[in-house]
Amino acid sequence: MTAPRATSSPPAADLAIVGGGSVAVSFLYQFLLRLDPAAGPPPAIVLYEPQAEPGPGGAYQDDLSSNLLNIPAGNMSALADHRLDFVEWLRGQDPAWLRAQGAETIDPADFLPRPLFGAYMRAVYARARNLARTLGVALTHAQSRVRRVAPLSAGAGVRVEPEQGAPCVARLAVLCNGNLPSLAFPGLRDAPGYFNSPYPVHALAGGIAADAPVCIVGTSLSAVDAVAALQQAAHRGPILCVSRNGRLPAVRSPHNRPPDSLRHLSRDGALRLAARHGGGLSVDVIAAALKDEVLALGGSVDADDLLGLAGDARIALDEEIRRSALAARPWQAVAAATNAAVDQIWHLMPDAERGRFQSQWRSLWMARRATFPMRNALKLQALFRTGQLQVGAGYLDSRYDAANGLFHTRLRGASGAISTHASRYLVNATSFSVDAPGAQDPLVASLLRDGHARADPHGGLALDYGTGCLKNARGEVQPGISVLGSLAGGTYFWTTSMDVNARLARDQARRIAAEISRAGAREGPPMLKEALR
Repeated sequence: MTAPRATSSPPAADLAIVGGGSVAVSFLYQFLLRLDPAAGPPPAIVLYEPQAEPGPGGAYQDDLSSNLLNIPAGNMSALADHRLDFVEWLRGQDPAWLRAQGAETIDPADFLPRPLFGAYMRAVYARARNLARTLGVALTHAQSRVRRVAPLSAGAGVRVEPEQGAPCVARLAVLCNGNLPSLAFPGLRDAPGYFNSPYPVHALAGGIAADAPVCIVGTSLSAVDAVAALQQAAHRGPILCVSRNGRLPAVRSPHNRPPDSLRHLSRDGALRLAARHGGGLSVDVIAAALKDEVLALGGSVDADDLLGLAGDARIALDEEIRRSALAARPWQAVAAATNAAVDQIWHLMPDAERGRFQSQWRSLWMARRATFPMRNALKLQALFRTGQLQVGAGYLDSRYDAANGLFHTRLRGASGAISTHASRYLVNATSFSVDAPGAQDPLVASLLRDGHARADPHGGLALDYGTGCLKNARGEVQPGISVLGSLAGGTYFWTTSMDVNARLARDQARRIAAEISRAGAREGPPMLKEALR
């Protein structure tokens, strides 16, 4: 493991932000809000984002209005300390434009089209630019991906090498480089009719023949988005969704209201709970605490409600819709409220308990915790009733037959018999990859190859919990490089939710703003290199 040598020239920037999607822009804006103009000269920032407009990233790009947020609008904010910022921005927009985007009403409990959040994140980036000008901060958007990031020797900063343009030396770097593509079906990548991701869903609607049979591998939220997109595009052919367990996500009740507080699974409560159990939290202790929280909210701990019906997905969905239309489901409200402490709860679990959860409970947790809105549930129900949609369990594999241009997907039934299903199109809805060693992303690969990072056994890159900074191959903390987003999931667990990511971004913003202010007061302003102008 070697680091580039320090140079005698001043840093080109105080801060390099790699990636310009929602998490990066959330971090940027919250960082600027925490700068103290009196603490020293204004810093220089370089934001590396290949898209012309930072903000939406891949998750919230322009797309069909059927592609809904799976989190209520009141929890979708770039600002951790102002949860209604998205809602307030929406209320300031032209009502006719909102209706054209698929938003008939604006309420904190609404599940709105994802492209609306992308438009909001563009507006947040515009706010960040304006705030940077007010503060005298030099903010440069370098329209390029980054292929390598490496700490310099003697703590002299971080060298950032973009794919286009000159390298930059920064005091600190924050990696927000988004989701890694799925690695589930490498042998199908070039097969005609194969989609390695459902997103953007308009690509499905525009690229799939209306009468053709479609197989979607996965039955989670991504699969629901794919089915909803095909329904909106008036797809007429049969749709088969398959997974190992054949479970659709839980349907979120529109009657849910967040609890005023949690007794055991708040940040302070989790620390007290761990102290009573030898300093750590087991899966069993957490399950008991969740049960107590649900009962305290007046909820039921009926297994069919908590765990969902096993077996026929159509029957299970009908029951989910019935329960969610009828009344609030307190277990859903409790699970959502744990977002405020989910990273700490995960941190308090011994590694053996994390492994136990991942192997025994993660699949069920994802099917129940990751709820989807009633609007899309009713679309799937209608497709079930016409027979156009089927969901199968016991997924084994999918292969492409070039001779007839069909995908053949095999399922093992409850009796052990194997059935094969043919489709003209195959959509991989198994979610993005968190397998850092298997990543084909040049930046992640170079960090691991050079020894500046190591993989976390539970996904993504290994980080220091307190700072979000990388751990190198020897387990040493790299104080100049921190990570936010899905690559931080092994350390913080639930980094697919915007409210969690905004909070983690705020915490890093606070720390880094203080650090850069101290460094700037000592050394004076950095000089941006000509190549970045």
